[in-house]
Amino acid sequence: MNKAMFATGLFAAALTSPAIAQDLPATRAQLDLAVGQYFTGADRNGDGQLDRAETAAVLGVTRATLARRDQMPFSFDTDADGRPRISVDQGGMLNMLYQQVDHNGDDRLSLAEARSAARERFNAADANRDGTLDKAELAAAERQLGSIRRAIEAAQ
Repeated sequence: MNKAMFATGLFAAALTSPAIAQDLPATRAQLDLAVGQYFTGADRNGDGQLDRAETAAVLGVTRATLARRDQMPFSFDTDADGRPRISVDQGGMLNMLYQQVDHNGDDRLSLAEARSAARERFNAADANRDGTLDKAELAAAERQLGSIRRAIEAAQ
């Protein structure tokens, strides 16, 4: 499992990249350190923000996967027999997650936004509110983010 798994949305997906195969952070301080280190490495142009191209590169998806801001995560249509069908669009899912982390809507992810998203996930995973994630809490968080990881893998 990757280091900063608890970032919500797209940043969570970025931090679950196979390139960062280390233990999950068990405390908020470890989480902040992991997110900061990963963010710095992902910020390829050194401007202190992750744009869509940098984020796509970190995720290992094409730039076009994150290029369309209006792309929807789901599509609705009907089967040949007339029954409704919902399909997941991986690019749309990643776009939605990116927008969730981009709190100020400037289409760039700042370190503060990334840390905020990570802390939200950490706090949600910390069921007993003791500031440390035990094995059961870590396992539960990993299961919750499995769909994000699968979306990244499907888009690659």
